[in-house]
Amino acid sequence: MGFNISLLHLLKISSAVVSCLATTLAVPISIYVFTLPLPYLGVASSLPAGFLAGAIILIMGLIIYTWIPSNASSNASLTAPT
Repeated sequence: MGFNISLLHLLKISSAVVSCLATTLAVPISIYVFTLPLPYLGVASSLPAGFLAGAIILIMGLIIYTWIPSNASSNASLTAPT
């Protein structure tokens, strides 16, 4: 419930794209947390190498998408009809 409330607050103060990126990043983090030896969950399971590789690719893609500025606004001004 707290996760949903925080996502709604993030959507309120930013855009839907940022909220979607935060949700996408939360999936591998939550899978990793549930593999830790937490009380009342029993024996922790191990993560396969494919998950780790996929999580690294996903997080690197999110970082690249977030940090590289969009050239759409500069291209739009260059191709505007005269």
